[in-house]
Amino acid sequence: MINLTATNDKKILDGLSNKIFGVPFDGGVGYILQLDEEAVGVAKVIVNPDVSTIVSIGVLKEHRRKGYGDFFTRVLLHVLSQVSAYLVVGYKSKYFTQFGFKDSFDEMFMKSKDIVFPSKCQHDK
Repeated sequence: MINLTATNDKKILDGLSNKIFGVPFDGGVGYILQLDEEAVGVAKVIVNPDVSTIVSIGVLKEHRRKGYGDFFTRVLLHVLSQVSAYLVVGYKSKYFTQFGFKDSFDEMFMKSKDIVFPSKCQHDK
């Protein structure tokens, strides 16, 4: 089972962040992606009613290319779009344009109400 949960467990957050990004987790609370009982991904977000920012999001190397990162990102975007008027990704990545994000200096942004979730369905091929 795949699960997304918030935690302030510094041991889990630092362990994942070190393995994925090469640095300890910088912050108090992070979101982790769990596959069955194993923590396989971590995200740092800043949340407030006006703007929520995804600072970083990643999945352990051995779990990449399986759709877990996409799932993790989509769930986070959905949750954040229900909380904040605007969404920001604190870095540029073409990946986020599919949801409606636009470039702005060294980050990406959009109004939460404008978010789109394109289908990854392969039935029409």
